[in-house]
Amino acid sequence: MPHVHAPGLVLRFDPATLAADGATHTGNAEVEFAPQQYFVCIDANAKDALWVPLFAGPGAGRKGIAATAKTGGARWTKFTSFYDATLLCRVNHKSAQHAATIAYDESTPKQPSRLAIAHLPKRDEFPADSAFHPIAAQ
Repeated sequence: MPHVHAPGLVLRFDPATLAADGATHTGNAEVEFAPQQYFVCIDANAKDALWVPLFAGPGAGRKGIAATAKTGGARWTKFTSFYDATLLCRVNHKSAQHAATIAYDESTPKQPSRLAIAHLPKRDEFPADSAFHPIAAQ
């Protein structure tokens, strides 16, 4: 049974699969994703969801995620996480499931990896909908 994509859900995605499946993002062409990278859902509708890529280390403009706000598997909760408020992805639900399978995401619907709602980045921190463009193949 697949996950219900809702705010706070964290999945590990394969960005190359997202690109091949037509996902879009607000980042520039130089954005490099890890082959298996965590993303947190901040908004969802019946067709797709908004996902924020999470990075393991700090970087210019990145904001930290509180360790106490993370629940789920040890691989997710054990390490630090940061996000970049210039980077937001729009992914349809079928593509999200596909990219999570390819990336060997370990969470399950009964034991999902999550970020507490109170700690989710807010949609208004990110660029407007007009900024979305296809993710470049990596």
